[in-house]
Parts: sequence; structure tokens; C-alpha cells
Amino acid sequence: MMRKLRFDFFDNSGSSNDRILMFYSFETDGNCPRSGILHYHVHEGRFVGPRHDEELTAAALDFLTQAGRVSRTRSA
Repeated sequence: MMRKLRFDFFDNSGSSNDRILMFYSFETDGNCPRSGILHYHVHEGRFVGPRHDEELTAAALDFLTQAGRVSRTRSA
């Protein structure tokens, strides 16, 4: 389980408008901090790069949707 889950955008990354870079951070049940970067390809409607936990990518997609960066019809 992820606690204290947070996301933020890595703006001005030099990427084109079809890609979104975002930071994530959370604590595990054992109070171990975890953080990293997710890379979302807008036109493909999916996260690219290393595979991440489904719970993390689902929460990240919700964050992108609420921020207005992607539509609700996309899937991770």
C-alpha cells in the first residue's frame, strides 16, 4: 500500500507536447520512502519506460486526468 502519495509535473523538460514527465513519491507500509519519474505518452495513451505498479500508474492517470492533461477515455 502507498501512503502519502504525491505527484508533480516536470515542466520545461524539453519534451514535445505528446509526452508528459511527472515525479511521484510515496511511503510504503514499512515507512520506506519511494520516488521516481513516470513518462506518459499522450498520443499512445500509456506510460512508457520501465513497468510500474498498477496502483501507482492508475493513481498517476487519475492525477493527469484531474489536472486536465489527458482525457478520461485514455488507459494506462
